[in-house]
Amino acid sequence: MISNTSKQEILEPDKLQIFLDKIREFILDHKREIAVAVVAVLGIAAAIGGWAYYRQSRENEAMNLYNRAVMSVTRPAMMNQEVTAIVQPFKEVTEKYPGTEAAALSRYRIGNAYLNANRFDDALPAFQEFLKERGGDTELSVLAYNSLGNCYQGKKDYQNALINYERALKLRSGSPFSGDILANMARNFEAQNDRNKAREMYEKALEKIRDPAMKLLISRKIAMLD
Repeated sequence: MISNTSKQEILEPDKLQIFLDKIREFILDHKREIAVAVVAVLGIAAAIGGWAYYRQSRENEAMNLYNRAVMSVTRPAMMNQEVTAIVQPFKEVTEKYPGTEAAALSRYRIGNAYLNANRFDDALPAFQEFLKERGGDTELSVLAYNSLGNCYQGKKDYQNALINYERALKLRSGSPFSGDILANMARNFEAQNDRNKAREMYEKALEKIRDPAMKLLISRKIAMLD
């Protein structure tokens, strides 16, 4: 068999070998710069990994402290304590581990504790900070907006109450709570002596609520407004 390899092809240098030789020469000529670059890349990677580890460690520590706070306020011995004693363990989480998921959840718990104690001015910033840190289309965001509405309604600021109830309803995650939110909106209009809007909201709430006791209560409310 006769080879088709020409004399010129035989005499030509190997292109791959030339390329590899150039790379080797470049490395030898710039080995100091390459070594510095490699060390820099490894340093950056180590810093990123170290920061990620530090953040995760803080999140774990914060969540452990948050869980202990939850357990402390659910014990029977704590049930009759003043709101200051209830919120203190959660405030500790927000102070020691700001910016963590546990801190955001603690703010939500603090808001609820103050709302249940009718301390609306203390509850408002807690819910607002929670939404600022962990807002989004989540069930907790829906509940936080609804609670903000309840705070404003407690302060007789009916316009801001309505705004926050509407924000809660607009979130897709708000569907399971729509009946309760609409009932709160009805009470908001009822407090303003707007019987027509109150009846309208109660009727909408009645369509959404599944709890028999709540349906009976709302039916009575509607009857009283007729």
